[in-house]
Amino acid sequence: YYKWTQWLFVRMFNHGLAYRKKASVNWCPSCKTVLADEQVIEGQCERCNSVVEKRATEQWFFRITEYADRLLNNLKKINWPEKIKTAQRHWIGRKEGINITYQVEGSDPSTLPSTVTVFTTAPVNFGATFIVVGPEHNLAQEAAKKDKKVKEYITKALEKSEIDRIAEGRKKTGAFTGFYAINHVTKKEIPIYVTDFVLGHVGTGAVQGCPGHDRRDFEFAKQFKLPIPRVIVGEDGYDGPIKTVDQVVEHGMKGTFVNSEFLNGLDFEEGLQKTMDYFEEKGWGKRVVTFRLRDWCISRQRYWGSPIPMIFCKNCGWYPEENLPVKLPYLKNFKPTDDGKPPLERAEKSWLFTKCPKCGGQAKRETEVSDTFLDSSWYFLRYPSVSEKVEPKKVQPGQSTNKVGPFDAGITRRWLPVDAYIGGAEHAVLHLLYSRFVWMALQDWGFIPKKLGDEPFPFLYGHGLIIKDGFKMSKSRGNIVNPDEYLDKYGADVLRMYLMFIGPYDQGGDFRDTGMKGMSRFLTRVEKLVSEKGRSLLLVDKVRPFQHQTIKRVTAAMKNLRYNVAIAALMEYVNGLEKEGVNKDSLKALLLMLAPLAPFTSEELWEKLGGKFSIHQQLWPKFEEKLAAAGSVTVVIQVNGKLRKKAGVSLADSQNKTKMIALAKELTGRKNPLKEIFVPGRLVNLVVDWF
Repeated sequence: YYKWTQWLFVRMFNHGLAYRKKASVNWCPSCKTVLADEQVIEGQCERCNSVVEKRATEQWFFRITEYADRLLNNLKKINWPEKIKTAQRHWIGRKEGINITYQVEGSDPSTLPSTVTVFTTAPVNFGATFIVVGPEHNLAQEAAKKDKKVKEYITKALEKSEIDRIAEGRKKTGAFTGFYAINHVTKKEIPIYVTDFVLGHVGTGAVQGCPGHDRRDFEFAKQFKLPIPRVIVGEDGYDGPIKTVDQVVEHGMKGTFVNSEFLNGLDFEEGLQKTMDYFEEKGWGKRVVTFRLRDWCISRQRYWGSPIPMIFCKNCGWYPEENLPVKLPYLKNFKPTDDGKPPLERAEKSWLFTKCPKCGGQAKRETEVSDTFLDSSWYFLRYPSVSEKVEPKKVQPGQSTNKVGPFDAGITRRWLPVDAYIGGAEHAVLHLLYSRFVWMALQDWGFIPKKLGDEPFPFLYGHGLIIKDGFKMSKSRGNIVNPDEYLDKYGADVLRMYLMFIGPYDQGGDFRDTGMKGMSRFLTRVEKLVSEKGRSLLLVDKVRPFQHQTIKRVTAAMKNLRYNVAIAALMEYVNGLEKEGVNKDSLKALLLMLAPLAPFTSEELWEKLGGKFSIHQQLWPKFEEKLAAAGSVTVVIQVNGKLRKKAGVSLADSQNKTKMIALAKELTGRKNPLKEIFVPGRLVNLVVDWF
């Protein structure tokens, strides 16, 4: 399998989507490896919860950002839970704005940057009174050389996790760099600070502060006693000084420009666009689109993984290995090291050194392995073809997969894309995003037909979480459910059906022992129906419409993954059969609908009913629309003999006096009638005292 993962890497490299660069990356001191941004959860390693550090080192990256727009726009095409699509939209983080370049006053071009460029989506520049840069910014680094306080601040800032740095509600901190810039439109001098809430890799790593119209900027200006001019009046019409954060009118709110010369009187959005036009005309800025998404760092400093199939020659640079797979060599000690060097650096020289594919001179293999998320980004393409005998040939860069490849073209056309993906939201910005990217890249290279669509998972359903005693199951709470004891006591079918009945599949529910007992009783009733099938055959005509209605309801529920609804419908059906009687046809329908929910019980009862082959080889029962419709009746609701309402109810409910009386009271608002008249399947008449 990892031969073809390496093949995928080579493809990425040959198409310019894989590259190596020195960058500040996430480092887990416990796992002793680099982590992708997506594997850092609230500043901690998703695997071991250690606080993640930042390290500057050379790594391999995939240009997933080249596909940012497509990854974002395609979310409109796919049938996924909105919360997962929202997570991907936020992670991709597309923003339209403008880069504005300021001259740094008094800068020496030989030692200092002469300009600083800020990115903003809301250029209310008549209200800009300061600039802030991140501690990674070169201007901050130069200031640190001259000012001890700035240096100390930067050191402390870089020790914090990114999550801590951008957390809302925390006190705003910073240090004055000693540099100033000139506001283009007000011509006033504005100070430049370094602050930890600006991240070096987001936008340009620098932001202009407009404290009257951004809450974060307001808090910073208050902390450092900077001017807070008003240039937008909100819907309330108040145009006085901005003294509290509640008076800040932010981008996205309705407002009108004031104190802004040629912008006065324009509404908020129109004024922003005119400002961008003006700055572009003057050469002070340029409209840009930015993304929160960063290129995928795939280098890992572990032993277990797919060796990155690259060779480095001092004369020729990096070249892909042509003979795949690059097998993982045996290492007696494969533990990661504190210095960050990959364990494969300790491999035998016969593995470590090889010939350069270009000049034939000595070259060294890459000793890092790829992120395991690269393996899982394409498994759905390989699995359908895994039984196909692929002739073992040397894979040359650029070689056609018609001769040798990771997946069979014909099989892929038959089986892909994936019909249904069932998974939790934990994969939202990891596996799901990476798989979409890999699918798009392979399709661009001609390995996946366009007619299969440009998404690998058109339909995704996120399952919910089953909790216990109101809390998520955990060893510390002592509320772990061990399925073995329930399997021994009730059997697999009872446990399976209870888990499906506990709540909507996308929401989950609270596990309770009483529910297990109830489900066990239900299956016992089904068994009893089959064993007593000759009890009453005269009333089955009444059941036929109800049978077809139930098949229709269960079919729709199963198709929509509403298992709890399907089971509830079967329970109603069993109630009806117990009351009205059964025949072989009604029982066959019951068992066929029950089969995917309780496979063992239904198989045994199917044999008792005379089934010759496995129930799981039978066709799903069909319903007749006419009979299914007949299962739904209209009941007339009267008050003192006069028509008040008509209600469409199931045939079973129309026969239930308690349900129909309760429905009539609810629909008419008559809670305490003097008398109740019930005609099964036809009407309910409530006799009331008018006075």
